[in-house]
Amino acid sequence: MFDASKVKAVLWDLDDTLYSRVAAARLTYPGMFRSLLYEDRDDAFIEAAADFMIHHLVRDSMIHESSFQALIREFPPNKAFCLTDCQEYYFDHIHEFAVAGQEQVAVVKKLRSLGIKTAIVTNVAVDRLAFQRNKIDTMGLTPLFDAIVLSGEVGVHKPDRRVFDHAAKLLGVANEECIFVGDNPYADITGALNAGMDAVWIDAWGDGDIFPGNPHVHRVQSVLEYFQF
Repeated sequence: MFDASKVKAVLWDLDDTLYSRVAAARLTYPGMFRSLLYEDRDDAFIEAAADFMIHHLVRDSMIHESSFQALIREFPPNKAFCLTDCQEYYFDHIHEFAVAGQEQVAVVKKLRSLGIKTAIVTNVAVDRLAFQRNKIDTMGLTPLFDAIVLSGEVGVHKPDRRVFDHAAKLLGVANEECIFVGDNPYADITGALNAGMDAVWIDAWGDGDIFPGNPHVHRVQSVLEYFQF
């Protein structure tokens, strides 16, 4: 369990950690489908198509080509399908539906009240930096964090330990004084461990115990399982 006396900073992944990207994508799809795939289809059809898409996601991508290919086989579009247009629609509109998790926000606020520093450390391509910042701003997260680290600005991406090192340096703390909270067992958790940080792993995808017996990894379904004040 969390011991505030031993921690000076808590670093957070963004997507599927501070908010549910799947939930936001589910709300984005109907507008995308009406605009780009289906003309004169009723709400029941559009909602069924959106549910189908959710159940055929590729891990860590809400807009993977294989998911769209499965969709158009099951729900043939009556407009010309263009993968790039659908992906751009997602990037243009996902921030409208992204909502920070109440539990996560409550934990971040409590940490700050205890004098513990906080940071967001998120992977994003150089050409999507504005997209990621816009999403963070729209969710009202920016004022809650002492630092926001976008991997595209650092020049390397998680799990490269240099991203974690950079975040700790910005906060003025040692790596071993940090805890990293994330959902991806490779980019987030393995990356944090290699950087000398303990990790809280939100097993959002039901991967099971990938790190058996590792005392530096705390596997949870909810952040409140670990952060008990």
